[in-house]
Amino acid sequence: MAVPDHVVFDAEPLIAHADDEPGSDVVEKYLNAVAVEDTTGYISCVNRAEIRYTISRKYDRDTADEYLDWLTDLGIETVDVGGTWLQASEYVLKYNPALGDSFALATAEHVEATLLVGGDDDYDEISDVPIDRFRKGAA
Repeated sequence: MAVPDHVVFDAEPLIAHADDEPGSDVVEKYLNAVAVEDTTGYISCVNRAEIRYTISRKYDRDTADEYLDWLTDLGIETVDVGGTWLQASEYVLKYNPALGDSFALATAEHVEATLLVGGDDDYDEISDVPIDRFRKGAA
């Protein structure tokens, strides 16, 4: 699987990467493309919040903040909700994903990027933005 020129990271792939879960090697490939190739990486600030509270609950706040700082240092750009909140609400109305997923979708649409997601069926009916999966099946 070739890494696209522009990629938005949903929270699930980055949490899986932080925990070295199955599929984290695929996420690593995307992160390396951002770090050393010409791929531009993005994340919604809503998905950053998801990563922070998930990693903080499992480990602690310092570990979560260090991981998020590392992502920023790697070159992943945070996208504010100002340009995405309206489209995020439309995704909820049309497909009814979780709010974080709707912001990931809206961010991908906003920056014209491929969205990297997990293997669950939350995105099966969505064709509005290109979607790559880093693993098959739910975690």
